[in-house]
Amino acid sequence: MADLADLMREIETLPPRYYGEVVDFVGYIREKKAKEALSWEKAAEMAAADYRDDGELTAFLALDGEGFYEAR
Repeated sequence: MADLADLMREIETLPPRYYGEVVDFVGYIREKKAKEALSWEKAAEMAAADYRDDGELTAFLALDGEGFYEAR
């Protein structure tokens, strides 16, 4: 994979008629990145209430701090 400097040199060698496509592609990647970040954020928000309040998911919180491998 090319590093950023190599990529920039390649872009500079393109005929100007391709600049619009490069700009469109960068815009597409930015949008995709923003949507991905929002989807992870939204998923975390949706799951937060369940992990905080659902008794089936929080039943084992009583064991927090207990040594798993300690003999009793």
